[in-house]
Amino acid sequence: MGLLDGLEKLGIKSMDTSNLFEEAPQKEEAPARPEPKKVEKKEINEEDLVFLKKYECPVCDSVIQSLTVKTGKARLIRIDKDLRQVYDGFEPIKYEPVVCNKCGYSVMSRYYAPLTPSQKKAVIEAIGNSFRGASVPDKTVSYPEALEHISLCLASAMVKRAKASEKAFICLKGGWLCRSYKESLDETKMDPEDYKIQCEELQKKEKEFLDNAYDGFVQARQSEGYPMAGMDEKTVDYLLAVMALERGQIDVSSKLIAGILTSPSSSPRIKEKAREIKEELLTIMKKQKG
Repeated sequence: MGLLDGLEKLGIKSMDTSNLFEEAPQKEEAPARPEPKKVEKKEINEEDLVFLKKYECPVCDSVIQSLTVKTGKARLIRIDKDLRQVYDGFEPIKYEPVVCNKCGYSVMSRYYAPLTPSQKKAVIEAIGNSFRGASVPDKTVSYPEALEHISLCLASAMVKRAKASEKAFICLKGGWLCRSYKESLDETKMDPEDYKIQCEELQKKEKEFLDNAYDGFVQARQSEGYPMAGMDEKTVDYLLAVMALERGQIDVSSKLIAGILTSPSSSPRIKEKAREIKEELLTIMKKQKG
């Protein structure tokens, strides 16, 4: 009997097994594969992500040329717990304020709209008559310029007696802008003491902005309808839950999260985020009891 007996019926021809372990002839060496080309990360050029957009000032009718972000050009890399969107090497919030450099009226682009005669009068009297001109960006907006513009937006909102949600929205973006500014600082290129001081100042300013954003959204939630600042009811509740948690208001945060998780109107996305906050709350409560 041979080792391969019976294979003939399968169509395999007879093979000599007397030299079964004879070394196979050496294979020819395969040609070396070329080294894959290294794909260099393209440096973010902020100028390529923005363009000039024209507005008409609703107070003094001057033409405003405001740098605006091109849609779909920035690459999103993460979303913070409080819904701040973080982009690769770029901060779109810097380009949200629309500033009239003649009368000083400023508004977040989301809220750009005509004003009533009484609002115009109020802005002219409180801002326009004494306005000396804001910093005018050339090709991009710097963080200090953006913070200045955010402050102008808040001042204008206060003077024109904007809704609580608009003022809260400005404060929310101001807080996020401070956080982004702090993250952009390069410790290796700064004096250690200057870096520490600037980080502390930005962190303090971020907290101040976000505390006011929280108070404003709480007020707006009681008196305004939805959508609010572009958010539905459960998204606003989630944002408030996160802010309450940051402020140490565990009971408030827990109540808001429970409402989101039990509501049929909550989106799957916001429910998933709410579950993460619930786990964080449970951990904190266990530590408090322990």
